[in-house]
Amino acid sequence: MLTQSGYPDFLPTLVQRIAHLLDVEFCLIADTTLNAAEATTVALWGNGQLLDNISYPLKGTPCETVPEREPCLYQQGVCQAFPDDRLLVDLGVESYLGMPILNTSGQKLGILSIMAAKALPRPDISREVLRIAAAQVGAELERSQSERFIRKLTYRDAVTQLPNRAHLLEKLQNWPRVDGNRAGLGVALIDISRFKELNDLFSFKVGDEILAAAAKRMRDDLPESCYLARYSADQFALLSPVYSVRELEQLCRQVQKLFMWPFHCAGRDFALNVNLGCALVTAEELNGPELLRFASIALAEAKSSGSGLKVFEPSMSQALSERQKVLEKFMLALRSGKLSLNYQPQLDLASGQLSGAEALCRWHDDEWGWVSPDTFIPLAEERGLMPELGNWVMQTACRQLNLWQQKGYRLPGRLSVNVSARQLDNEQLVSDFAVCSSGIAPTQIELEVTESLIMRNPEQSLRQMAELEAMGFSWAIDDFGTGYSSLAYLTRFRASTLKIDRAFINNIPGDHHHNMVVKTILAMAKSLDMLTIAEGVETAEQAAYLLQLGCARAQGYHFGKPVPADEFAERWLKPLAAKTTA
Repeated sequence: MLTQSGYPDFLPTLVQRIAHLLDVEFCLIADTTLNAAEATTVALWGNGQLLDNISYPLKGTPCETVPEREPCLYQQGVCQAFPDDRLLVDLGVESYLGMPILNTSGQKLGILSIMAAKALPRPDISREVLRIAAAQVGAELERSQSERFIRKLTYRDAVTQLPNRAHLLEKLQNWPRVDGNRAGLGVALIDISRFKELNDLFSFKVGDEILAAAAKRMRDDLPESCYLARYSADQFALLSPVYSVRELEQLCRQVQKLFMWPFHCAGRDFALNVNLGCALVTAEELNGPELLRFASIALAEAKSSGSGLKVFEPSMSQALSERQKVLEKFMLALRSGKLSLNYQPQLDLASGQLSGAEALCRWHDDEWGWVSPDTFIPLAEERGLMPELGNWVMQTACRQLNLWQQKGYRLPGRLSVNVSARQLDNEQLVSDFAVCSSGIAPTQIELEVTESLIMRNPEQSLRQMAELEAMGFSWAIDDFGTGYSSLAYLTRFRASTLKIDRAFINNIPGDHHHNMVVKTILAMAKSLDMLTIAEGVETAEQAAYLLQLGCARAQGYHFGKPVPADEFAERWLKPLAAKTTA
């Protein structure tokens, strides 16, 4: 053994020892696996010293003639044999001996060669020395290639060919802490909206093609100074040296522009939308995991606000912490019976008589008091709790109808229960509602859903709505006029009621524009033979004007606030029962 393998200086030490042992001026070890037409030295000794590694074309050189198994010898006159090899000529090389380097499978990995300014005096001995050395080098190169392959598997994402999360974390850990230009490090998390739906609709294979196309577009079009990695299933991470928040925002806007035109994959075009959360720290302040956490917080803020892009601010951490506390308390309240339903009356405008009611979820916390639905309903939507909450509301509302009936109280019309987009996305909605409504007739329940939520997945929404209608439930379009208002879909929604959003009612009868909007909605509802209910009626003047326009029903503080079941029964149902028995 010429020298011990397996340590960093093995190859440089080996070429030095071979050159001294065989008394030659030059010895090199070259890798030929990276490019079939080129050799790249991994150790090079010349004229008594280690030289910088080089790459050189094989064509027209003696290295090109080294066979797959045996050594190749030019004992003298090698310059004359290869006149186009200017390196040999410039070095004044007279003799050459090259030995193929093989792996354990017999595949050629490279070349081990010696060159001398004179004829090799003992070529047989030189062959044996190189044969022994080539065996050692082959084992070493094979080990190095295996390590490179393992590293590639460990640090490369197979779908996008980008660095993966593990490499990203290592990159952050080794990012220079001191920058002479005083640039900070900006990180952006790029989240593809509703990517899971693409996988569900078109298969994971198509989803992978979309991810690869998005990665390629960003890698090709973003500045070379940017480092791009796949961070999670539908998220990418972008690192870049930046000098200001403004510069970081400009970079993120550039990313957004890359998603403005579709990606052609699997024979069709896919329009993608992205949300970005980003953060910036100085080189001295850099803490990789913390920086990613900041960007993740900003991303959550970008999603919840609908802005599409947010830069981290310390106040976001506090807001996120508070949201988490609200979420934890809400989940406990939902699962421990601490939520309640209030009931708001709906009245017939012509007769002034009760014509139905709406069930509204309420939450009283021992520490915070009454918590607004505007706080906990969006959180429940965001965290996937709406199917659970919706089932609880349906079950509680139906149980209350049953209790009223047992007491001899009858609610005229139907009890309205809100249905969320998450519930419509749930394939179990129909069977869940069948269970929750056991004990009452589904004809006593009207399900309310906003038009914009239906349009998220209209075909599935229509199917679910049709199945529930067939069971006896009726449908109302809530907050009408604030969403898509698509007549093409409205005629297919199987809804019997339109609820006019309070935003239009607030400004009537004084605002001409809102007057015209309400008149148009009422005319359209009449042409489709749909009942109309105005929401948020707070004055007698509004009620009178709506009656004049032909609106059938209304609800709002002018008629009554949402109240607990017992209070609602005492105020509305008990007097009605007394009249009926009189």
